[in-house]
Amino acid sequence: MDETISSGRLQKLLGINSAALSELAREGVVQRAERRGYYVLETSVRGYIGRLQAAARGKGGEDAQEARARFAAAQTALTEAKARQLSGELVEASEVEVFWKGKLRAFRNRVLSVPARVRDLNARQNVVLTQELRACLNELADDKAG
Repeated sequence: MDETISSGRLQKLLGINSAALSELAREGVVQRAERRGYYVLETSVRGYIGRLQAAARGKGGEDAQEARARFAAAQTALTEAKARQLSGELVEASEVEVFWKGKLRAFRNRVLSVPARVRDLNARQNVVLTQELRACLNELADDKAG
């Protein structure tokens, strides 16, 4: 089954308003889904890109055609990336960074709490174990470590 997208999200993805989207649907450039207010994502995006490419081919000389082809390729890549982001296949790098910083902070705290949880250590052994665990964590955190 083809993936669908709401008209509002498709408008945002393509950078157009509702009137333009309705016109594209009437012209058959984008494909309406069975569900009211929804469109078939891949078919609609490809139709819109094809329309842009056809318009680009109709203008300018050879250099302009190459520039428009590069622009269309970039636009295609951007549109596909936006579609993947909207469908949840892609996430922002900053979100990943925040997630992993939290996980690594929790890991660090858990490792550093090991000496307090190990019974039968005298004070000296506790200090040595803490120092060794910190040295390991510092080595892992060092960008230069290979």
